[in-house]
Amino acid sequence: MKTINKPNLTAKDTFLSCISIVRNAQLKNKLTACENLIIQAETEFDSKISTGNIYTIQSEDIINGNVTAKELESVYTQRMAKKDTPGRVIYDKLFSAPKFGICPYCSHRLVETLDHYLPKTEFPKLVTTPINLIPSCFTCNKGKLNSVPNRPEEETLHPYYDNIENDEWLTATVNQTNPPTVTYFVNPPDYWSDLLKERVKFHFESFSLNALFSIQAAVLIRSINHRLLNIYNSLGANGVKNYLEAESESRYAYDKNSWQTAFYNTTSKDDWFCNRGFNIN
Repeated sequence: MKTINKPNLTAKDTFLSCISIVRNAQLKNKLTACENLIIQAETEFDSKISTGNIYTIQSEDIINGNVTAKELESVYTQRMAKKDTPGRVIYDKLFSAPKFGICPYCSHRLVETLDHYLPKTEFPKLVTTPINLIPSCFTCNKGKLNSVPNRPEEETLHPYYDNIENDEWLTATVNQTNPPTVTYFVNPPDYWSDLLKERVKFHFESFSLNALFSIQAAVLIRSINHRLLNIYNSLGANGVKNYLEAESESRYAYDKNSWQTAFYNTTSKDDWFCNRGFNIN
């Protein structure tokens, strides 16, 4: 999971910008009357996401007694996500925040949409709140759908608040098959809190990251098979090991927890893999 700088955009300014083009006077008055509730919801979200209590936020169907969840959802879909609307400027700013345009949830695919960390269908007051909007790929967005945490351990990592990039937590094992495969899993450091350990594992499973990374590893094994075989024929298993170690060090310097880093680190330490286990018959 990749960290993104927390946006300096407020829920108030975003919401008011989005509803500025509402033509129906009655609807606009109803929405405008929700301003303080929108601000309060942002404050509650910011406070609880930092303390592992996001699961305690209550879902709602009716806001301020007369605004439906559907009406607030439309503020997002029709006046923020839609092109050529006042809120689209904010949408695009959030969308373009990740480095290289890579989805922060999976650290792999391209950003294609904004995901509501707490789903808009159940938490309409947060529908246009910037800190509730995460740039993501379609697959992560779809996989998460309207999932709502019921306890702290079910809160997936939030790219604006959770930073685990400086700690090594992703590892893998080599499966002695032909062709060989790699299985990925979370191996958190001992000094992490129990809650963080569980949240990272839950995040990893929720976004099916083992399946994603294992497929990429399988493709990589095939793509470097010829090179590894040449190295083995010239320098033996130690030559293969040294090559894999060098690749691991290079990737580790850039990203301690990429699937490539874990792949090269794991395979370099696996005697079976280095001694022609990599070879695809």
